[in-house]
Amino acid sequence: MSEGKYNIPKQYKVDMGMPIEAFLPNIANEKCREIFENEIECLTWSFQITDGEPTSNVYELMKKKGLSVFEVIMNTEISTELMTEVFAGLIPKRFVILYLCNGELAIGTYMPGENGKGGKMCATDYYPYDSSRMIDIIDFKQDCGKSVEEIHIRLMSTIRQQKRIIMIEKAFEKMKNLSGSKSEEKNEENMAYDFSEENLDKIREDAEYVKEQLKVN
Repeated sequence: MSEGKYNIPKQYKVDMGMPIEAFLPNIANEKCREIFENEIECLTWSFQITDGEPTSNVYELMKKKGLSVFEVIMNTEISTELMTEVFAGLIPKRFVILYLCNGELAIGTYMPGENGKGGKMCATDYYPYDSSRMIDIIDFKQDCGKSVEEIHIRLMSTIRQQKRIIMIEKAFEKMKNLSGSKSEEKNEENMAYDFSEENLDKIREDAEYVKEQLKVN
């Protein structure tokens, strides 16, 4: 069962767990196969957004062409680009995939290519996730009257923008931390200089001179 809260209409809800074991034989890379086996706690097919009226039968809904929404609970924050790439090889159709790990969220998406062309994919890095808030997949104002393909194109653009914002924020935070570390190192160097043996000798000499001057005859 999905742990996230999504703003997707209930008629598109699937909410079906998918066994990781079923995917493992189809993962060629041994290390990727081991990552999937050990680091994915749970994989859920959460929604299937389709054109036209959805069916009330979940199994029929899953067979319909559309935009699949998956949720993955991770044990470790493995590269979302790597995970999305592997999922694209396992599930070669339109999808959006949500990665949840230790209170953080990342979003990936895959769009298959046409006429023999390669597909497109994009994934954000992890960022803090407020579990009390909805995860916005549908934009009801922009997506109204749009096809699944058009909604997916808009989502791809949104995810790319989010990826850029997160990258900038993390780079800026790293820069500030490095700047702070350099300032601390500089202070330590100055302190080391101030309290060098040579300076301490000078301080002692000055102290002796002051004591001599203060002596009462």
